[in-house]
Amino acid sequence: MRSVRINLTPRVAPGQRIDAVDELKGLAIALIVLYHGEGIVGIPNALHGEIGVDIFLILSGFTLAMNSVEMPIGRFFLRRFSRIYPAYWLALGLFIWMQRRFFGATPGWEDIWQHVVGIHGFSRPAYFSDISEPFWFISMILAAYLVFACIRRRLDNLSLVIAVAGALTLLATILYQDNHHTGGLIELAVRIPSFFAGVIAGRLLCAGTAEIRFNLVLGLGLLCFYYQTFFRSTANNYTLPAIGIVATWLGLRRLLVGSREGRTTLAAFSLLGLISYEVYLFHLPFIRDYNTYFYAHVLDNLAPTHLQLLRGIFGGLAVTLAISVAVHAALEWAWSPFRFRAGGRLAPAQG
Repeated sequence: MRSVRINLTPRVAPGQRIDAVDELKGLAIALIVLYHGEGIVGIPNALHGEIGVDIFLILSGFTLAMNSVEMPIGRFFLRRFSRIYPAYWLALGLFIWMQRRFFGATPGWEDIWQHVVGIHGFSRPAYFSDISEPFWFISMILAAYLVFACIRRRLDNLSLVIAVAGALTLLATILYQDNHHTGGLIELAVRIPSFFAGVIAGRLLCAGTAEIRFNLVLGLGLLCFYYQTFFRSTANNYTLPAIGIVATWLGLRRLLVGSREGRTTLAAFSLLGLISYEVYLFHLPFIRDYNTYFYAHVLDNLAPTHLQLLRGIFGGLAVTLAISVAVHAALEWAWSPFRFRAGGRLAPAQG
């Protein structure tokens, strides 16, 4: 047996809006905010809410495979540009200004231009998370988009997709380890398989069929994970648990839609999911850096208690939500004419 053909029913039409995607984005950003909040008030990281990043990556790969395979390459990059860069540049500019205004710190020009382009995650360790820690994600998702653009017409060959995932994971692991780049290793490299897991799921759900070929390409791709695990002492510990969370949510939502309270919960997560990217970009400096700054320089309290820090977190979240809603709405309005010219928005949710 040289290949296995996988068939999946029912299929989902390309472009169809899936409610669970927005809900899972809301869940992902809630986990990330909880993770950062626990660190600020000194609570042990028992829940490991950082896995929300992997949920984002799974959903990103999933939606790309669902909606962008047949899209003209120019339109593909325009849509990716419009979703990633404008909100990111607003957050980047705001926090560079605030660092200078409140802390008297100004990044060097090399640091700034690499952040503007979004390649700082692949550069010096000092640039990885110096302006705002979550910004490393921009480098990863941009690289993921470029790789997807190269393989998107070959997604029916799952062996190739798995091989690319293995090769990129191993390459990133080696480069970050050899350059003593701990942040890139533990934050970025080990999460690469999560994106490709979403790509595979999206391909199966949209096309309904794919093929795994037992060939040299698949073997070498899997050997990359073998070498990474046993010779580089690095494991991809996030991908499978993130898939488990996604699968559990899909099972639970069938129960939640049966009650008014459950539907309200799903709607709340869905609304949060719509602004999840903006919340991700803006939340951490407000709930951590300017939380402690407020107590130290406004209230003259250099050692706030955990309860006081918790109050500051809620205040920072209120500011974050207000900014996120405003930025999301403004960018949706600004880009809507271009989207309609390109063929319209996604189809409305199908329940």
